[in-house]
Amino acid sequence: MSLSENLGRFVGALWSPVVRVGAKIRHARLLHPEGITFRGEVKALDTHAALHPLAVNVPGPALVRLSTALWRGHREWPDVLGLAVRLRTTETVTEAPAEGDQDLLFATLRSIWTLGLAPLTTDTHDWRKNDYYAVSPFEVTGLGRVKLRLVSNRDETPGQDRVERIQTAVQAGRALFTLEARPLRGELAGQWWPLAELRLVEEVTLDPALLRFWPFRTGRGIQPVGFIHSSRIPTYRQSQKARAPH
Repeated sequence: MSLSENLGRFVGALWSPVVRVGAKIRHARLLHPEGITFRGEVKALDTHAALHPLAVNVPGPALVRLSTALWRGHREWPDVLGLAVRLRTTETVTEAPAEGDQDLLFATLRSIWTLGLAPLTTDTHDWRKNDYYAVSPFEVTGLGRVKLRLVSNRDETPGQDRVERIQTAVQAGRALFTLEARPLRGELAGQWWPLAELRLVEEVTLDPALLRFWPFRTGRGIQPVGFIHSSRIPTYRQSQKARAPH
């Protein structure tokens, strides 16, 4: 573990009591307490041959949770939106992960340095009018370190609020996101490359107290690295311990 990752775990441990108390008070996650869940499908796209070690491990069924970071009750106030993806090894729709599953967590936040601006640059009225970043990099065998993001197709969809809009888009088969990778080293560094298309297929109802995304669930070999990912280890554990069914 690198110095930055050790520092991340230390900082995360300092914040863990706050996260646990906050989750206990909210009876939900302290951040991203409220969301809407979908069954999804991930299909491969044509991409550069150098990205093959990553691209071959992405396609298949998925479970997707769209969420708000701060507010509950469908308030469309300034906020950061989240998009969590579980790459599944089975078509079964359940809260419980299976062996070989991979969790990838994205938000309308380019980096930790833009955290203060993200609520002002996020379109909270439509999940599909934003791009979602994994913030911290991943290590992929045969490729090295990469960053990941999801880019929306951003077309107009009718609806009274963001929930109606995403539901309408799903029913019309237009709830699409492109998964892209940006290698941090080598000939492809500095440019985003398409890997796969994520399509939301149908809305599903799951127990939010049992559905627990974990950044270090790495069944597809996409390993989280860096300060931010490491800081999540103690905070996620405390949040999950404190979370009551709701």
